[in-house]
Amino acid sequence: MRMSSSLSMLAGLAVGMILGFLLPESAAVLSPAGTLWFNALRMTVIPIVAAQLIVGVNNRLPERELGALGGKAFGIFIAGLVYSAVASMALSTFFLQWAPAGAPASAQAPATVAASFGDWFAGLLPPNLFQAAAEGKLIQLILASIVFGLALRQLPETRRQAVLEVVEGCNEALLVVIRWTLRVAPLGIAGMGAALAVKLGKAAVGAFAFYIVFFSAVIVSITVVWYLLLIPRGGIWNWMRAIVPAQALAFSSLSSLGTLPLMIDIARDRLRLPEPNTRFVLPLAVSLFRFCTPAGHMAGALFIAHLYGIQLTAASLAWIIPTSVILSFSAPGIPSSGLLVALPVFQQLGLPAEGVGLLLAADAIPDMFKTSSNVTVHLAVATLTSTRLAESRAAADSGS
Repeated sequence: MRMSSSLSMLAGLAVGMILGFLLPESAAVLSPAGTLWFNALRMTVIPIVAAQLIVGVNNRLPERELGALGGKAFGIFIAGLVYSAVASMALSTFFLQWAPAGAPASAQAPATVAASFGDWFAGLLPPNLFQAAAEGKLIQLILASIVFGLALRQLPETRRQAVLEVVEGCNEALLVVIRWTLRVAPLGIAGMGAALAVKLGKAAVGAFAFYIVFFSAVIVSITVVWYLLLIPRGGIWNWMRAIVPAQALAFSSLSSLGTLPLMIDIARDRLRLPEPNTRFVLPLAVSLFRFCTPAGHMAGALFIAHLYGIQLTAASLAWIIPTSVILSFSAPGIPSSGLLVALPVFQQLGLPAEGVGLLLAADAIPDMFKTSSNVTVHLAVATLTSTRLAESRAAADSGS
């Protein structure tokens, strides 16, 4: 999905809302088309999440890549993802105080924890996998996929590869379906926009304009912390100047993967990072570390809850944090993929699932900031692991 496609979805949302304002009866015609489009998108998400997790568990890395450097990098990934969700929750709550009023508060999202720890623990694995998928029981599906992926690792290599080829083939076919669906996204989003305009009136326009501004501000704010982490290393101003070309390319291309060759050049020639950090940590970060995904899940959930007048409980917000961290590793490698895997999160929270489709339409501008932020964080991780690796070697040398 290129930049023009992102803007076309935003245009579809605008056209749908205008039709809803001027011709309210048009919503009765357009809304079913929007629902059909969104159902086509929804049907692919659960299988893709499961397939990505199964394949990810079975990506056996070379021995060198499972050493101290990879462990430190992965530790930073987890800490960064948790921070992304928590900081986004705090900032979103703060910014939404000034959001245009949505629908009157009409419901409270169900708590996502069981009445007792024993019931919750007993329900971690589904008795019926297909029923769990139909009901969007996300934690059960995630754990079942991971267990199946770990079991595959115990099979003989030929049998394991045979199963993985089937899983990867299904995953690739589903990605083709998603690409087909996104090609007609402006039409589907127009139908959803018309229905929203009839329901919320002109306040919906101000609400989505506010979302674009406030979520972009959240992304910029949570990214600044990574600069602060690098200050003790020294030379922070030189580091900031060195990475500007990669940030600019990411901002305009909306592709972290497409920016990777330039990132490697910058890390090697401008930042003078060791080869393991440029050849291993950076590709690993681009492949696994989607820093902005938990932030998007949290901000999107809070915004849609505000828009539809739904009260999210503290338990619901706490549940988003670990769930979005795990889902960030299963997001397919396409723009705005973090929003696609948010569908079951919204369903589990009791939020309108079509809210994800509306956020997808409004994601054209925030996606620029998200991609630039991800590239910044990837380079920061490569630099931080280089510093820590150097410190550990110095300590080892002094000890000897």
